[in-house]
Amino acid sequence: MFENVASVFDFGGSSDAESESIGVTFETMKPLGLAKYICNFASSGTVLDYFAGSGTTGHAVVNLNREDGGRRKYILVEVGHHFDTVLLPRMKKVVHSPDWKDGKPVSRKGITQFFKYVRLESYEDTLDSLELTPPDSAQQDLLAGNPALAEDYRLRYALGEETTGSASLLGKDFADPFAYTLSAVRDGTRREVHVDLPETFNYLIGLRVESRRRIDNVLTITGTDAQGRHCLILWRNLHETNNATLSNWFTQHRENFGPPNIIYTNGDHTLNALRRKNETWIAKTIELIFRELMFEGKA
Repeated sequence: MFENVASVFDFGGSSDAESESIGVTFETMKPLGLAKYICNFASSGTVLDYFAGSGTTGHAVVNLNREDGGRRKYILVEVGHHFDTVLLPRMKKVVHSPDWKDGKPVSRKGITQFFKYVRLESYEDTLDSLELTPPDSAQQDLLAGNPALAEDYRLRYALGEETTGSASLLGKDFADPFAYTLSAVRDGTRREVHVDLPETFNYLIGLRVESRRRIDNVLTITGTDAQGRHCLILWRNLHETNNATLSNWFTQHRENFGPPNIIYTNGDHTLNALRRKNETWIAKTIELIFRELMFEGKA
């Protein structure tokens, strides 16, 4: 009954996949025709590929949208190092042009595309960025004079107490949230890696972002969280925008955001004092919520 399935659905093989990959090489590529056939069942919505490999699924979605005007989106998940060397370059090329030869675009049928990619902090990254702050001289003298206490401290408290200032444990303050970094090892070399605190916080509260704008040195993000609450999130450099400046800023711009249920901002603030009689929103400090959600899963 199924003898002719292969001939009816002929999507090509590995050699075809390699020729369709617009110049990138990767083992076990999927034929582009197969990915397009599967993705074509939806003209909108999101296509998710947990094992993105060289990016064939994303390539197929882009081409389908180009051909039929569809509004499909895609999420590609990949843990290999070839994300930077194969997958991302392929997606950039296929967006720029559908046809390539010898590393050059044949046509100029580019489309508008916005890439958003997230790199999750790994267990190794957390360990790599731990910074030890040993006890001060008075504490060292106390431990040196009490062997039993010193042993108990090393077994029960040392790691937790001496690493609390580490960036991966959110030990740095959020005074400048736009310059937060982790000291991580990449390709055998230790370097500072930028961390997007606003975007990370959006994921922690399950925010469906509606707008993101920078207004007078304050990054404003609005959206609905996982509980259906309308949120206004205000990120600022505390050295540039102190409490008084933030209060003046909010008084000037509050009408631009509609009535929120919750306002979040980094650093100390006095926003709750600006709540009007007919308003029920509450303003919370981001750092406390951030740590609770990151390490306890609740806030």
